[in-house]
Amino acid sequence: MRIVVATSACLDPVQASELGVTLVPLRVSIDGKDMLDVEEVSPREVVRLVRNGVDLKTSSPSPGDYTAAFDAQPGPVLCLSEASGVTAINSAARVAAEMVGAGRVEVVDTGTAAGGLRLLALEAARLAGKGLGLAEVKERVSELAARVQVVGMLETVEFLVRSGRIPEIAHWGASLLRVRPVVRFQPPGGSLVALARSQLKGVRELHAAAIRDVRKQAGGPCGEGVHCSVFHADAAELAGELLDELGRDLPHAELSVSEVTAAMIVHTGPGLVGYALYVDPPHGGG
Repeated sequence: MRIVVATSACLDPVQASELGVTLVPLRVSIDGKDMLDVEEVSPREVVRLVRNGVDLKTSSPSPGDYTAAFDAQPGPVLCLSEASGVTAINSAARVAAEMVGAGRVEVVDTGTAAGGLRLLALEAARLAGKGLGLAEVKERVSELAARVQVVGMLETVEFLVRSGRIPEIAHWGASLLRVRPVVRFQPPGGSLVALARSQLKGVRELHAAAIRDVRKQAGGPCGEGVHCSVFHADAAELAGELLDELGRDLPHAELSVSEVTAAMIVHTGPGLVGYALYVDPPHGGG
């Protein structure tokens, strides 16, 4: 069984290949030319462009892109998609699944994105590697998807306002001037967690929010059962600080770090740092 996911899942192509995960690239439009996310355009290039004021756009993979991914090899496929309320990826994947034939491809709307989708793809690949069947992996991932929490600190709200991905962010208005908003991703929108007046305070707010999320899901006292991915966009140092703080308080947690892809940076802007996490149900409450 193969796992198929869009490049917005923040998985390194080499890691994805080793795990048997097929990445379907989004497209980034640069001067009217569509470039394939990860394959043809890098995060560094997009950071340079957006910091120079270049207006970029993205587009989701087409049903044809997904059909090609599903048919690349024989056998069953579990396709994990971003939250359907914020992107067309889920609908494109479902159209493609119908095209390749009933029963061979299952599509899960994970209700998350970026680091959250990364965690679910990693778990799905692990379970598939253990020999679990399509129905079993789908059930497990669907259960975990309901537990995933994603929180990020933005350098500016400009890009999210422009993308329209979190509509209510445009109404937070003047309160966000000269501060870094810490936002919880809650499809189809988001909620404001805190306002940080410095990068350091922002990292502390993220750390505190992560610990609250772990406690809410009844994670172990040293992070037992916790799966957490720290992600960033041109903010490796901040991501490292957050990872170190979480590692000190949750030494038994499964922690990883990743850089978001070029397509994600178009929507969030550079300077983003955040986390995605869930606690395994055996360790957590309902």
